[in-house]
Amino acid sequence: MMSQSAEEMEGRLNAHRELMIDFIAALLGGDQSLQQFARRLSEDESLKDHEEDPGAVPGEGFAIANTAAGEIRSILEAARARAKAERRMA
Repeated sequence: MMSQSAEEMEGRLNAHRELMIDFIAALLGGDQSLQQFARRLSEDESLKDHEEDPGAVPGEGFAIANTAAGEIRSILEAARARAKAERRMA
């Protein structure tokens, strides 16, 4: 496994934490909350790459947030692939 910087590790951990908190809150809120959670995941603007100045060197805070957004995208892509595979198997 490749070594990761502290910022990368913090960003990935933050992403997992935020997804877990949102998911558990949606579960506790019932069906409507789960539907809203799923909708937010598919529409969340923070999951898209935004570069205001592509030539600028990102600061530590931006690096952490960018890593978190990338980790959430990765988790969502894997979840969608698994859901698609499970639908095919059913």
